[in-house]
Amino acid sequence: MNLQLDLTIAKVIHEQFDDYLQSEVLFWPVGTVNGLQLPQLTIGTWLETEWRLALLSPNAPELAEARATVRKVRGRIGEPYELKSHREFKSRNDSWTTFLDEALEKAASGNSDSLSRYASAVHNRFKLELLKNDALQLQNQLQRLNTLDMRLKARFRTGNFVWEPELQSAAPKEIYWWLWGNL
Repeated sequence: MNLQLDLTIAKVIHEQFDDYLQSEVLFWPVGTVNGLQLPQLTIGTWLETEWRLALLSPNAPELAEARATVRKVRGRIGEPYELKSHREFKSRNDSWTTFLDEALEKAASGNSDSLSRYASAVHNRFKLELLKNDALQLQNQLQRLNTLDMRLKARFRTGNFVWEPELQSAAPKEIYWWLWGNL
């Protein structure tokens, strides 16, 4: 768990979200800030960062500033936000599909070398859930996600929470079931 990374991402959101949203780029390169290699900026990255900070550091000024910026920009130019959210949802659905196809094929053949990647790969599924709850997504993409969930459930083994223990309380099993186990 890297609280400093989350706080830095929130600061970048505050500073760059308007430019990001008005650009054509879906995955906005951020690079290194204060020695920290940051993930690419997307709406999903923001939503996951907000979720983590709301749990771990709810009174952080960086979180409050980022939230205010997102509200302001989204209110001013809502349509680009929705369109970018749709693009990201489709892109993350594509990535999640690719991971599941490979992981389920390997699991069926008894080869489990890619299964150790599950905890990392499930970030895509998590961002899909956050994007789904943040903006109205296209019905065909939602149906696709439901189909992927059914495929995963058929091979899923319930178990321990796959991320840092301090995040468990914000991830109830009935909603985030795919964080509570593995393939």
